[in-house]
Amino acid sequence: MTLFASTSTTIHNLAFTKHIALSLLITFSGWGVHAQTVGLFENGPESFDGYTLVSANGATRTHLIDNCGRVINQWDSDYRAGESAYLLDDGSLLRTARINSQTFNGGGIGGRIERFNWEGDLIWSYELATDTTHHHHDMAWLPNGNVVLMAWEYKSPEEAAAAGRIADGPLWPPMLVEIEPNGPESGNVVWEWHAWDHLIQVSNPDLPNYGLPSENVTRFDVNYGNVSGGGFPGGNAGGDWFHCNGLDHDPTRDHLMLNSRNWCEFYIIDHGTTTEEAAGPAGDLLYRWGNPQTYGRGDEEDKVFYQQHDAHWLVDEAPAINGGDPAQTVLVYNNGNGRPGGTGSSVDELTLPWDSDNGAYLLPSATDTEEAFAPAGLDWMWPENPSSAFHSSNISGSQRQPNGNTLICEGSSGHLFEITPEGEIVWEYITAYSQFGAATQGENPFGNATFRAYRYAPDYGAFEGRDMTPGEPVELNPLPFDCALYPAPVDTTTGIPNHDSVRLWSAYPNPSNGGFTISSPEAGTWTLTDGLGRTSAQGNLYAGNSFYTNHHIPAGMFVLALFDKGGHLMGKPQLHIIR
Repeated sequence: MTLFASTSTTIHNLAFTKHIALSLLITFSGWGVHAQTVGLFENGPESFDGYTLVSANGATRTHLIDNCGRVINQWDSDYRAGESAYLLDDGSLLRTARINSQTFNGGGIGGRIERFNWEGDLIWSYELATDTTHHHHDMAWLPNGNVVLMAWEYKSPEEAAAAGRIADGPLWPPMLVEIEPNGPESGNVVWEWHAWDHLIQVSNPDLPNYGLPSENVTRFDVNYGNVSGGGFPGGNAGGDWFHCNGLDHDPTRDHLMLNSRNWCEFYIIDHGTTTEEAAGPAGDLLYRWGNPQTYGRGDEEDKVFYQQHDAHWLVDEAPAINGGDPAQTVLVYNNGNGRPGGTGSSVDELTLPWDSDNGAYLLPSATDTEEAFAPAGLDWMWPENPSSAFHSSNISGSQRQPNGNTLICEGSSGHLFEITPEGEIVWEYITAYSQFGAATQGENPFGNATFRAYRYAPDYGAFEGRDMTPGEPVELNPLPFDCALYPAPVDTTTGIPNHDSVRLWSAYPNPSNGGFTISSPEAGTWTLTDGLGRTSAQGNLYAGNSFYTNHHIPAGMFVLALFDKGGHLMGKPQLHIIR
C-alpha cells in the first residue's frame, strides 16, 4: 500500500529536544530557581487563541485554561474521570466517570456519564454498568440533546462458540446505546447497535453467518483478533476483543464513527436507522479503513494504523490540509505501536471516498477480493518520519484548529502542543493536574496522562455572557509569569480588552537602586514578584510616568507586571533587577 496518496505540504521532521520559550525561565535557571516541569512552555503568535479543556486520566477535576495556562473555569466530581470530556455550547461540561466492575476490567473503563453546568452543579447523570454491559472510553453528544454511549457487551464462551469463534474464552464486542436524558439521574434507551449482529465466520457451515470475510467486507470476522484486558490493552485476562476507544458523530449525514485499537481500523455505521433496522443489513458497516487484514483483503504490509486513537471527522473543526471537504476528511492519532521501522506516533489525515451522486461510501470490488477500501494512502502525516521521540503507547488525540494548526495530545505524558501545517510547534503545555491534585512546579509530574484535549474558540456559544477573567495557573508554586495572548484586540464575546505588544510600557532605570519610574499608557496596578512567585511589592498604577521607591526591597531579580483596572495583564511582564 502506498503511504501517501498526495502530500500538499512539506512537513518538517520532528526535533523533540525540549526548548523553553519563556525568557524569564531561562534567566532564572542561572540563579538556581527550580526548573520548569509542568504548565505552559510556549505560546507563540501563530497559535490559535482559545480555551483548552484538560482532564487528566483518573482525576476528579476538569480545567478550562487560556493559552497562557491560566484557569478560566474548573469542575469537580465525586468520581474519577472515565476518559473523555466535552464542553457543550451551553457552557455545561459532559464527562465520563469510572465505576468498577467484577466482569469488565479493561483499559478506559467508565460506567457513568455526568453533566455539570458552568457553575459546577451536577445537573444530570446516567449509569451503564451491569454484569453484561459496561460503558467505556467515550460518548457522542447529538444535536437533539441525546448522547450515544460506547459499551462492552459480555458474550460467554458458549455464545462465542455458537457464533463460530474457535478460540476459548468470553468476548466483549462493542455496542452503542443512545440515551435520552429523563430526569436528573435517568434516561430512556431510544436506539441500539450491536457489533454481534454483524458477524461473518468461515469455521463451520452449520452455524449462522457462514461465509468468507473477503466477500463480506461490511461484517466482522468472528475469528479475527485476540482479546485483551487485565486493566489495560494487551493484558492477559479478559475479553476486550476490539478495544474500541473513540466515538464520533457526523451531523451532516447522521453517521457514527467507531475506532478500534485492537483491530487497527475505524468503522462508520448509519445512525439514521431504527434499533430493529440496525440489527439487520442496514446496520452493517458503511465503511472501514486502516487494516485490510481484518476482512481478508491484505496482509501486514498493507496496515496503516498501529493501535490508533481518536478517529474523527473534521466537520466541526476544518480545514483539511489539502483543502478538501472537512465532512469527508478524517484525522487520527496513530500511536504507532509496532510500526515497521520502529515505534513512533503520528497524526494522520485521509479523505474518505464519498460518492455524492449515490450518497454512499465507495465499497471495494465485490469480485476482486484483493481490493481494499479506498483510499490507497494518507493525505498527510506528521511527523513524516515517526520515531520514539514522539510516542504515546496509549490514549492520545488531535484536533484541527480553525487557522489550520493542529492541537496534539501526546497522552501518556500529558504533553499537549500545537503545530502549524509546516510542523512548527507554536504552543506547548504539560498537564499540571492528576488524581493526586495539582502538580508542583519543578517536580516531575506523576499520573498526569491525558486522554485528549480540546480547544474552543473565543466565540464558542459556551462563553457568551461568561466572566472569562483568568485566574492562576493550575500548578502549585508557578514560575514568574511571562506570557502574552494573541487574539483580536477585543474579544467580541466578553468585551474584555486584550492588551497586545502595541501598547508598550517601560520601567527605568533597570537595574535600579532606591526607586524606579513606570511609564504606562493607562491606569491600573503593578506587582513585583520574586523568583519563587512571591509578591515583593505592589501598588497603584497611574497613566503617564510615576516614580516608586524600592528601598524596602532586598537586592535581587524580580518580575514586574502591569494590570489594567479590570485586572487584565498589560503586555508582557519584564525582568527587573534591584541592586
